[in-house]
Amino acid sequence: MKRLSVLWAKGKVRSECRIHGNADPIIEKVTFSSQSCTPHSVFIAFTGIHIDAHTFIDQAIGHGAAVIVHEKELASYDSTVVYIQHPNPRRIASLFCRALADPLPEHIIGVTGTDGKSSTCEFLYHFMNEAHIKCGLLSTISMDDGTGKVPSPYRQSTPEVPLLYDFLSRCKANGIRIVILEATSHGLSEQAARLVDIPFAGAIFTPITSEHLEFHGTMEAYVDAKMNLARQVGSSGHIVIPADFSYRKQLKQNVKEDVTIHSYAGKSYQNPTDLRYESLAVAIDERKVHAIHPKAESLTCTIPFGQECYTQNAMGAYLYLIESGLWETPGYSRPLRLPAIPGRFEIVQSALPFTIVVDFAHTANAFELLFTHVRNHAPQARIIALFGAAGERDKSKRFPMGSVAGKYCNAVFLTDEDPRGEDSSTILDDLEMGIRSVNASLSVLRIHDRQKAIQKALEFCKPGDVLLLLAKSHEKSIAYKDHSIDWDERMVVEKLISEKEADYER
Repeated sequence: MKRLSVLWAKGKVRSECRIHGNADPIIEKVTFSSQSCTPHSVFIAFTGIHIDAHTFIDQAIGHGAAVIVHEKELASYDSTVVYIQHPNPRRIASLFCRALADPLPEHIIGVTGTDGKSSTCEFLYHFMNEAHIKCGLLSTISMDDGTGKVPSPYRQSTPEVPLLYDFLSRCKANGIRIVILEATSHGLSEQAARLVDIPFAGAIFTPITSEHLEFHGTMEAYVDAKMNLARQVGSSGHIVIPADFSYRKQLKQNVKEDVTIHSYAGKSYQNPTDLRYESLAVAIDERKVHAIHPKAESLTCTIPFGQECYTQNAMGAYLYLIESGLWETPGYSRPLRLPAIPGRFEIVQSALPFTIVVDFAHTANAFELLFTHVRNHAPQARIIALFGAAGERDKSKRFPMGSVAGKYCNAVFLTDEDPRGEDSSTILDDLEMGIRSVNASLSVLRIHDRQKAIQKALEFCKPGDVLLLLAKSHEKSIAYKDHSIDWDERMVVEKLISEKEADYER
């Protein structure tokens, strides 16, 4: 608990505010929910896409809120409450949560990019545990605040600041010095301001391609949000990128002078780079890799994914550990096997005469990497893909996703992913337009009910086929306009498989 006056750590932000009221209340927490307000709380009111939180200000005060941070001019003011008006109330929320949580763990590592963020986080966490380094983790998939690794309970990969700083505070209280944070473009943006006050010790960038343009507006704004992570890496910090990183120039322009950028590449890469790796053996579901770095013993590890992109994720994590000085394992040379990651190229075991894969791929780039890998390792197989696209999200990604599917697939099942408030048929129209642009005669079946779509896809498959069930993988719900349904793709598939196997036996 701290006085409101103590929370104003940055004079510039305060100068942007209009303050109504002279009290200096004791503050215990910051919340976006009026119902969770208590005495000594700050309520954050902003205009959202579907809800205007200003309409809940009276309810927040009724529950005891001492401070209201708001975006719009209000019709009236309660003399017992302090009001803070700012164009972006989330910015004030971050400032206050940061001050309440101080001190934070000393070494926070941010991981960003378009695809591969979660995998890189998971691999980095495993490498650290292999080196007996106790660390915290918050990714799309997992969380560890020092009490053990569990599935992430949060809806967002980078949660809102009250949840984010509560997590970091728990890490600190549990003796965690190093924390791995998945840093999304939303979280890094000035609008959402979830990560703006985090002092990053270092960062790992995965490749950046187009995504979330419904939020950022342009590709330039999306990339600039990613660059906020580079800007926030502290003095003497380290940043790791692939050697062929498309935005290396922008990165160099946005880092402090004494921040070092390191890169990794495969053996065939022509230019100098810090870490080299070579694939010793490749199968559809795993890859054995040998990595060489002058500061460390050579490392041989098996990655439980055959795609090259997962190898890049693992090598980025490994390189960061070496360059940051955290990989203090002289003489470490025994073969290492990295663990599988939930929802990433999960082959579902069954007695059916075709292969079923559950995967998180949900962008055109991820589709390209996945489909080419499957085609290379199963050249004679028919590729059947089942997917949709998120409603009220980046519409510009749909046509390219469909185009890639049309290029590689022998049949496509289009179904609901998370339509939210958008018309489901419109979403599938956008995807099918991309498919037809490259393959007008491809068999495309549209079934909105995802479970029925999977059932029909299983019935459609023939011996030797590869069925790819995409995008939902580890996610636990499907969101519609005014409701959501519980969802476990793996469990649904296994149930349908058991029914299908029974049909085969009969």
